[in-house]
Amino acid sequence: MDLQEYRFSSVRIVLEKPLKSIIAGASRVVFVTGFKGFGMVGYISVVHMAEKLNCSRVGAVLTKYMPEAVTVEDYGVTYPFEIFACREGDLALILLLCHDIPSGQERSVFAEAVIRWVKRLGVDEAVFFGGFDSRYKVGEENLRWVKTSACGRELEEPMMASGLYIVGPLALLTMYAELYHVPALVLLPYAEASRPDPRAAAIAIEKFSELYGVSIGVEELYEKARIIEEEMIKLEEQKEKSTAAFTGAADKVYM
Repeated sequence: MDLQEYRFSSVRIVLEKPLKSIIAGASRVVFVTGFKGFGMVGYISVVHMAEKLNCSRVGAVLTKYMPEAVTVEDYGVTYPFEIFACREGDLALILLLCHDIPSGQERSVFAEAVIRWVKRLGVDEAVFFGGFDSRYKVGEENLRWVKTSACGRELEEPMMASGLYIVGPLALLTMYAELYHVPALVLLPYAEASRPDPRAAAIAIEKFSELYGVSIGVEELYEKARIIEEEMIKLEEQKEKSTAAFTGAADKVYM
């Protein structure tokens, strides 16, 4: 196998399959990624897109301190940081699927390596998915957004307000995209911070579909959200019953 490799510091981006055939002739090349942050929105969104668009795994990002966990999917043994690619008409998509969070020791160099590689590929735009704490919702909008200086997009939803922060690896990607003049758009649907939020992921994907004219079904995500919410209601009801029973028993105890 003829592997293609890009190296920056301790990070290597290795391609098992060439991207030329996917990128060739595309009117736009878009890079997409996200992490397991608020509501796991970034991770859920990228997994769903890769599945629904039938993207193929083409490579991986390798680091000095690799997470020591793999599983098995239909396409084989997984890597902690996988690269997928596919075509949707004239649109070429490159997805970085992060099953884990990069080690804190090289989180910054991981983000810089990815952005430098994206820049080298000649990607037209990057889209980063994340979650925005639902406690900060003030209107009827479903999401907030941020863009780098090189990105010319304007969305109807309000931008993230000054004084609030993106944190973690998503912040580093955004920072390096700004530094290297990569047009990047960060979509931040309101999400529940304490649990996976597939509804927020569905909102992010719907916005992506609107912006790029790609049809990506999200019915499964809304159904998963409904099931999670039903289970949470049941747990809350059980908690209330247990509390009531304990209170009643305590009333009958005398010292």
